[in-house]
Amino acid sequence: MYHGYIDVPTFAYFNFGNIWTGSLLTDYNYRILPLKKEDPPVLMAEIWHGRKNRTLVADEDVEFFTQEFSAEGYEKLLAELNKRISEYKQSLGY
Repeated sequence: MYHGYIDVPTFAYFNFGNIWTGSLLTDYNYRILPLKKEDPPVLMAEIWHGRKNRTLVADEDVEFFTQEFSAEGYEKLLAELNKRISEYKQSLGY
């Protein structure tokens, strides 16, 4: 399902514990993780730049942000991710 710049599955996908990874503009990468064991549970997004797999990128080179683990938190997380993508595109002159 498209949400702004990105195509991501519905909240139910994350409720089953699945992780989603995507990229845009060749070097803008993101990953959404359900952290259901946290207290309280959250959805976390990670953003990194370049062509490396997330496992090859140091944590200090990754932006992290979270929202509550709910359908509403999911929508807020996607809105924030799209906002950051828009800002990145503008910085490149798109």
